[in-house]
Amino acid sequence: MPWRLRLVYGVGQLPEGIKSAAFGFFLLFYYNQVLGLSGTLAGIAVFIALLLDAFSDPIVGSWSDFVRSRWGRRHPFMYAAAIPFALCFYLLFAPPDGLGQTELFFWLLTFAVLTRTTQTFYTVPYMALGAELTRDYDERTLLSSLRTVFQLAGMFLVLIGGTLMFFQPTADYANGQLNPAAYLPFALTCTPFLLLGIWVSALGTHSRIPHLQQAQTLRRFTFRDVVADVRTAFLIPSFVAVVIASIIFGATQGMVQALHLYTATYFFELTGLQITLLFALAITGIILGSLCSRPLANLIPEKRNLFSAGIAWYAVWTSGVIIARLLGLLPDNEHPIVAPLYIATGCISAVGLGVAIPLIGSMIADVTDEHERRHGNRQEGIYYAAASLAAKTVAGAGPVLAGFIIDLAGIVPGSAPSEVAAEAIARFGWAQGPSVLLLSLLAILSIRFYRISRGQHAEIMAEIDGRSAPAARP
Repeated sequence: MPWRLRLVYGVGQLPEGIKSAAFGFFLLFYYNQVLGLSGTLAGIAVFIALLLDAFSDPIVGSWSDFVRSRWGRRHPFMYAAAIPFALCFYLLFAPPDGLGQTELFFWLLTFAVLTRTTQTFYTVPYMALGAELTRDYDERTLLSSLRTVFQLAGMFLVLIGGTLMFFQPTADYANGQLNPAAYLPFALTCTPFLLLGIWVSALGTHSRIPHLQQAQTLRRFTFRDVVADVRTAFLIPSFVAVVIASIIFGATQGMVQALHLYTATYFFELTGLQITLLFALAITGIILGSLCSRPLANLIPEKRNLFSAGIAWYAVWTSGVIIARLLGLLPDNEHPIVAPLYIATGCISAVGLGVAIPLIGSMIADVTDEHERRHGNRQEGIYYAAASLAAKTVAGAGPVLAGFIIDLAGIVPGSAPSEVAAEAIARFGWAQGPSVLLLSLLAILSIRFYRISRGQHAEIMAEIDGRSAPAARP
């Protein structure tokens, strides 16, 4: 596959990075600490939005698997989703003034649902397209790594660019993240990049449409068929294993991301500049891990083993510094070693995250080949959609857990770090640190049931090619 095609396809993950960073790091903080919505209500709203959106995934996936058009199966959805997705994202950060708790809850819920659902109409066909562009075992890991790199580029734009441009300290707000006037221009600046990522990827891969798999049968869309397609997907044990592992892994990430700004602001009392550096180095670590995932496959050739190694690395370094602080193994936050140590371990832990993330998409792509071996047709869309459905249904527990942890700790909205009681900080840390270790261990145990090894995948492809070869002969 030429590098031009790899890169324009990878750019399509940029919008996911922008949305993920905004949702994971700023959304809960904005509605809770800035607008005053209860942490529990904010977490529940995000979870409900995730749950409702999840059911659009298999609909879009199954629909795109059987679409026939002059633009193929995936591209019509990718083009159509761009503007609605960008508009809903903007409105999510533009609630009218004067809303009470109930009104804020429903504004957050409504536009979180619409943002996620309109994105689904782009993301599911886009992910399925990656499995169609190549069927090579290692090339898929490379494509997944590039997707991760561009997703991180989107996160970098939000976390670093956003912090430097919009969340700097002012005379009224020593902590720039508490400035309510910063969020509307922040969202407005993000929206063109959402459009750019989608259109570059769709237009850049448009020339490949004649070479992609077309719908082999024309099927009228029904919900019964969608349910049947999802059931068929979950009859493959390796698919069940990667879905369960990614769900638990996603719940862990969701919780840590939603609490990241709290941890930096209240637990370690970082300055605005130090928080910016923390975000920058964390993203750098994930990028390094993603770039290493393909070379590391030469040392750890089985995808499930490399995935497990990445998760274990991430869990130990993420939770270790928090637990060490709670056990008194670190000095007080005023000591000059504490902030650099936390920032450094954030970068180190992120390397494991960068290694693990690309393996999920790569393993699902291999499962689609197993589907073709069993059933004789290609249905990439339903596999990425079914995985997304399951992950969103359960991984939404991450923000909910984060909201409960915030309320359990007793961190009052708008509080300066120096005003938060030591007992609240301790409750916050003990709720977060061990949870990361436990959830990560469960993800590692789950992925052990993934059975498509490098050798088995070669056998699957040989069987598929053996069927098509006689049909190709005159």
